[in-house]
Amino acid sequence: MRISQNMIYSSSIQYMNSALTQLARAQEENSTQKKINRPSDDPAGYAEARKLNTIVKTLDQYSDNITTAKSWLNQADSTLVEASTVMTSIKGLATQAATGTLTAANRQQIATQVRDLFSEMLSLANTSVSGNSIFAGQKTDGAAFTQVLSATVKDSSLTQDAVVSVSGASDSSVLVHFSNSGAIGGAAGIAYAYSSDGGTTWTSRTLAAGSSTLTLGGCSVTLKNGSAVTATGSGSGTSLTLRPSALYLGDDQDGATVRQYGASPVSASAEGAFTGNVTVRIASNASLPGPISYSYSLDGGMNWVSGNVSSNARLPVPGGFLTLASNGGSALAAGDQFTIVPDTAKIMVNISPTGSVAINNVGKDVFGGLYKAAGASNASVVFASNAAQNVFETIGSLIGHLETNDMDGVADDLQNLATAQAHLENAAASVGARENRLDFASNTISVLRDNTETSLSAVEDVDVTQALIELSKYQYAYQSVLASSSKIMGMSLLNYL
Repeated sequence: MRISQNMIYSSSIQYMNSALTQLARAQEENSTQKKINRPSDDPAGYAEARKLNTIVKTLDQYSDNITTAKSWLNQADSTLVEASTVMTSIKGLATQAATGTLTAANRQQIATQVRDLFSEMLSLANTSVSGNSIFAGQKTDGAAFTQVLSATVKDSSLTQDAVVSVSGASDSSVLVHFSNSGAIGGAAGIAYAYSSDGGTTWTSRTLAAGSSTLTLGGCSVTLKNGSAVTATGSGSGTSLTLRPSALYLGDDQDGATVRQYGASPVSASAEGAFTGNVTVRIASNASLPGPISYSYSLDGGMNWVSGNVSSNARLPVPGGFLTLASNGGSALAAGDQFTIVPDTAKIMVNISPTGSVAINNVGKDVFGGLYKAAGASNASVVFASNAAQNVFETIGSLIGHLETNDMDGVADDLQNLATAQAHLENAAASVGARENRLDFASNTISVLRDNTETSLSAVEDVDVTQALIELSKYQYAYQSVLASSSKIMGMSLLNYL
């Protein structure tokens, strides 16, 4: 075989390029510390590295979420601890005020201190993190509570729910006495008097026949029509005390809205605790009260649980009931649908592939106060069945009793303050439990991230020592190719002629 000069030159260049390519690759690996720098380096390894890198980024997001959740819950924790401390101070003042040797002036002085502590409690309930209210449910862009007036009813027969609403403002508690007995909104007027200085001076007024609103200077109170009031005597009869409270402005998780699809003349409402939307579909034509055949879906209609029959208009579904009522007619058509949409107030943050945690709180469930529910005409007292748990109402009641020199009322409030403080501490315990969960989740995420990064390193990282050896080897090989090529390139037949 004849070896031409051109073949020698071509082979030399090919060898030089090959050696240079290997050297360049070794230099790149030493520079990036990665053995996979592009898909062509190792297609399978590149795909595995990208998968592992995605997992690392996801775990980093969980870590960021945990950091955010910790800031919210740590703030809530410290706030509730401070709130409990405020309650302890209020209890101490109430204990002092319940002493029989104190005068009305002494109790007024204590009331001034309790009002300041009430304002501090209101400030704590409106605590925010980075401008986001942590006790207002999902309404984080505003205050959770605002100060308002509420009323304490003192009567052996008239209950607290006789108070429909209180409006206006007053810097001091307003005491109301009735001069004669009667029915609110009845055919006869009712004389009453009010005092804004603890009973020292009084202003007389008359509630007109058919009216239910008592005007009290800068404020007023509306009572339920038909409520019976009796003349206030020495320690008997009906009396009202208007004093401070707080109105919750956030949202809740107490109920659900029902969306109706279909032309059937019925209305629907839901009751229960629902974790997500529940869609109910009428299976066949029916009329109220039943029997009614229906199916329900928990995933927006993708899957249905059929074969359900209710003998009345109250249809059991997961989490509660869908109640149907006539709205001008009682006919139900096959295919009519109702979707239960639960009220939401929690802000959930994912802290693991399968777990999440609520980082905020529903303020009314912590501090109580008053709340006007969706669709309600007036605000009502939170924890009406156990009013002693209501922090703002309990403190407000104490202020009213102090400013009206009601020692017996102060004694009752003292016991209620202990119950309210215990409720606050239970709320703090709930926050603490979520904080502990975040600690465990953080440790788990840290371990998962370390393991994933170790696997990722095994796939794409180079062995530094081996990489340096390879670089030296390819440098030597390239230099050898250059040296041998220079000698070959210089050889010619003309050198021998």
